[in-house]
Formats: sequence, C-alpha cells, structure tokens
Amino acid sequence: MAILRERVIAALTPYVGATVADTCVRGTALSIGKTADELDNGDLAALESNVRRLLGPVAPSAVIDDLLGQIERGD
Repeated sequence: MAILRERVIAALTPYVGATVADTCVRGTALSIGKTADELDNGDLAALESNVRRLLGPVAPSAVIDDLLGQIERGD
C-alpha cells in the first residue's frame, strides 16, 4: 500500500495538478508538526479539512466525499 502522502497526491493531482497536491500535503503535515512522509491514518482529519478547503471551489461535495473515501481506503 502506498504511503498516505502518495495516496493523497495521486488522488488530488487530476483536480489541482501535482504541484498544488504536493503543497497541500506538505502544508498539512507542517501544520501538525510532521513531515509529509510522517503522515499516517491518524492524520486523516487534518488532511480532510485541507482537501475540502482546496477542492471546495472546483468540485461538488459528492466528488470530494468520494475522493476522501478513496484516500481512506487506500484505493
């Protein structure tokens, strides 16, 4: 299974591009005192908040919910 950082970046890239996806993950990690590689499933709440904020203007809620479900499941 890919580490959380990779899963989130892969899921976000089609919507916002690789650079913005990576920045979202790194920013979330920094905000909770970790590096992007240290993120784990315990950090999903922080990631969810930032993903919703990032995608809110460009994607419907149902799409965001599905995307977050994919990230949580490791799809």
